[in-house]
Amino acid sequence: MADSTIKVPESTRDHLAALAKERGTTIGALVAALAAEQLTAEQTRARVAEARRILRERMHSTLTDEEFDATPHALDRVYEIARQKTQEILRGNAA
Repeated sequence: MADSTIKVPESTRDHLAALAKERGTTIGALVAALAAEQLTAEQTRARVAEARRILRERMHSTLTDEEFDATPHALDRVYEIARQKTQEILRGNAA
């Protein structure tokens, strides 16, 4: 893959150089790693759709997309319910 040049202020370049040096890498590799961590809007939509599909399939959730959207912390609540159920199961096995 061919390299490209991007223009950034000197202060940004210097900051990236310092970060890359601390991490034992190059600015190019650092920028590539940072970019890889960021999802595009389409990737985010796809992940949300997949997470909802899995919740519906595996946890028999009947929440609609509108209900998920209206409940910004719905996934946190699902994790809490799963944690509680796991603890109940473990307590039952320990008894």
